[in-house]
Amino acid sequence: MPNQDDQMNRRSLLKGSLLATAAVSTLGAGRVVAAPSTYEPAETASSSYSRPQQWDREVDVVVIGSGTGLVAALAAAKAGKRVLVLEKNTAPGGNTVVSGGVFWVPNNRVMKREGLHDSREMSLQYLNQLAQGQSSDEIIDAFVDNGPDMVDFIEANTSLKFRVSKLMGEVADYHPEWKGSNVKGRSLEPVQASVSMAGGLLVTSILQAFIDAGGQLLTAAPAKRLLFKENSQGHREVTGVVAEYEGELITIAARDGVLMASGGFERNSEMKKHFLRGPSPYTLGAETNTGDGIHMGMAAGADLRNMNEVWGITVYKGDAQANGQLLGGIALDAQIERRNAGCIAVNRYGERFCNEAADYDSTWRSYHSWQNWGELGYQNLPAYHIFDQRYRENYPLAGKTVDEALPSWVIKADSLEELAEKLSIDKQGLKKTVERFNEFATKGVDEDFTRGESLYDTYGVNDPKRTLGALSKPPFYGAEISPADLGTCGGLRVNGEAQVIDVFGNPIKGLYASGNCAGVGSPGSLYGGGGGTIGPAMTFAYIAGKSLAKS
Repeated sequence: MPNQDDQMNRRSLLKGSLLATAAVSTLGAGRVVAAPSTYEPAETASSSYSRPQQWDREVDVVVIGSGTGLVAALAAAKAGKRVLVLEKNTAPGGNTVVSGGVFWVPNNRVMKREGLHDSREMSLQYLNQLAQGQSSDEIIDAFVDNGPDMVDFIEANTSLKFRVSKLMGEVADYHPEWKGSNVKGRSLEPVQASVSMAGGLLVTSILQAFIDAGGQLLTAAPAKRLLFKENSQGHREVTGVVAEYEGELITIAARDGVLMASGGFERNSEMKKHFLRGPSPYTLGAETNTGDGIHMGMAAGADLRNMNEVWGITVYKGDAQANGQLLGGIALDAQIERRNAGCIAVNRYGERFCNEAADYDSTWRSYHSWQNWGELGYQNLPAYHIFDQRYRENYPLAGKTVDEALPSWVIKADSLEELAEKLSIDKQGLKKTVERFNEFATKGVDEDFTRGESLYDTYGVNDPKRTLGALSKPPFYGAEISPADLGTCGGLRVNGEAQVIDVFGNPIKGLYASGNCAGVGSPGSLYGGGGGTIGPAMTFAYIAGKSLAKS
């Protein structure tokens, strides 16, 4: 998480990012002849086909999604392939365009030219802990071995130059005490004059290079299904895509293959309900990320991986309900403010349930402890942030300074008991918890959740020397919080070549996947560090692009 002084309001960022993409959002979006709306599959003794009688457009490569998948599009286009990118939204970029533009790649050469050290062995050691058993040696090795080359490729083929991230500050690995952590250097960002969010710059620069290489982008052109043929052994080969453009269905032949880079399923409540390990009702992800690419891959026989995972964060419920329908509409205030001295997180029993200063992704799981008595349910939902007046005087609360009016969903009370009553929290539980936490703050040691022990815990707080601080000065404040996500990160199972694997363990020829619709994750379960979503996504897009370039 960036230092608080470096934070930009996410809503302002969105406006700037979309303006930055407007100049290239329609480049190459030439007219496509309308397709017939019916298709007649042909069958032979050795194979069956799902294809149109004739194609409306024929290219070498189709990339579905215009976020990190643009890396693959650029690699294929630079190799002389005819590449078409299909974007469901009206502007390119997906989740990446409203990100910080930071991406996490271990053992990269940018850090080495800045005098920082890393190694393949350290990277593998750290990543194997992050994976939590939800990845494989093949996937982890592919990330470590191709990530540095991906960075070099982008620098060599776009206007971008990278530096070790200044936005992330001095602690970019989120588990700095783990074996193999490198603390700083694995998080990279585009070089720019200011230290600010650069998601728009990252996307537009790669997109412009792709257009310059002869590539074509269609916006407002959602892919609808994959077309494939199947041989007598049941092995499938993807041959093209059905998409919708200007109100008509079109069929597009992809002679060398299709990359699915369409984003996750964070805007699909049914998929989240049935796949995730617990509720994540709010998201900062693009409103078009409804799991389409995963469904298309499943229809072609794809297996799935890592479907129980998200890139987790904490949000204020009131803010999320008011602004969560917008891309990037939810502020990061809850995630930032919980780390400062004088704030704790409690459940309805008034009990703390996590290290409030820990990284946001790991904290997501803390909400989902299961209560196996009574009516059953999640013990830590609902949950609340609790503050005192000293916090209010020293730090922003709900993004508001002491001179600004608080939102209506922040509750104020003269005593902890009154606050507990207003929030429907157990009064005695909250009073006991605050008393115990205040003792920890006085001693400087959190005996319950080790808050402040990790280097990460004290990085980015307004007072860098501490995150523990007593809640003792009335009035007191409280606001309901909720688990949320930057996006989901499970999807189509791939191998180390980014090929999609079917349910029988066989590669589906001509189909690749990367990003949040692929089952790669970090790789695996947890977030490696700042930019831990984008680094693996860009790397597997690069891997896919290399393969498609050779086809």
